[in-house]
Amino acid sequence: MKMREYILIIIVGFSLTSCFDSKRQPRHNVYRPEFDVSNDNRKMFCSFYENDKATVYQIDITDNKKRRVTPVSNYSFIKPVLSPDNMQIACLTESLTDAVKGKLCLVDIATNSLTELTSDSTLILEYAFDPSGRSIYFTAAGHFGNYSPVARKAPHEINIFNVDITTKEIRQITDYDAYDLHGLSITNNGDSLLFRLIDRDKTGLFWMDIKNKHLTKVSASNDLRAEKKLTPYEYYTPVLSRDNSKITFSEPYELYIMDRKTGKSKLIFRNEPTLVNVGDVKFFNGYNYLLITLPTPTDRENNSGDNFGFYTLNPETNELKTLNL
Repeated sequence: MKMREYILIIIVGFSLTSCFDSKRQPRHNVYRPEFDVSNDNRKMFCSFYENDKATVYQIDITDNKKRRVTPVSNYSFIKPVLSPDNMQIACLTESLTDAVKGKLCLVDIATNSLTELTSDSTLILEYAFDPSGRSIYFTAAGHFGNYSPVARKAPHEINIFNVDITTKEIRQITDYDAYDLHGLSITNNGDSLLFRLIDRDKTGLFWMDIKNKHLTKVSASNDLRAEKKLTPYEYYTPVLSRDNSKITFSEPYELYIMDRKTGKSKLIFRNEPTLVNVGDVKFFNGYNYLLITLPTPTDRENNSGDNFGFYTLNPETNELKTLNL
């Protein structure tokens, strides 16, 4: 295994193990790292564990009012993603007995009603709504295991698919069977997908034209790590801004932002002296402030398992502020 693949395990491993590691500590009174933010920047949607079962809550960022969104179920609901009209969330239902299996579902925010879009035979990893709101692009793995005795089991043979929300018809978009494919985003006009790829002959950050499947590699005009004689940028966990003008990406214990027009990158987060990897990143609507999650201790009673806290991050000043949720 190449060194950059070991680093990949460090960067995204916490999210994979939190989904797939059956030996993890049971979780109670803790937040998961993944979340989404409403178009009006007021509401956040995230998963909270109680007795090892995750429920998606809507939290008003301005007054901290919380409301349960997902229905009572024998599943955990994780990784909420808002629809373009903010009327629904897509999420994964995670089995309480088999954390590898799950279904891609839609939940109506007003009524809490649930619609299943896929079966639990598909190992779905990430997803993004088409801007029209009529379909969802998602990544799924054909294999769950390890290719090295020192590596954790993880999803591999990954491809991109699309599911029509009305008909539930699923189309396979790529035939990469990639070792890794993550950080899936879509442009506002719906013509291109952004993701990080490790394929048989390709590694890096790429745009993919959805119609012709053409790949265009993305790289910063300045590599601040290489300039310091460190490992060059690997562009882990990329996130596209809402106006499509910026891309954030992670390196070990660091978060960077890159301007799409100029290609110039900037370090915006490194937590000294306690080094931590960023859990998730979302851009607020209308301006390029960020909301991020970080591993954070909690004083909630009888808590167990890893907890993530929520923070705003100003990419101009690198100022980090805690949201007390």
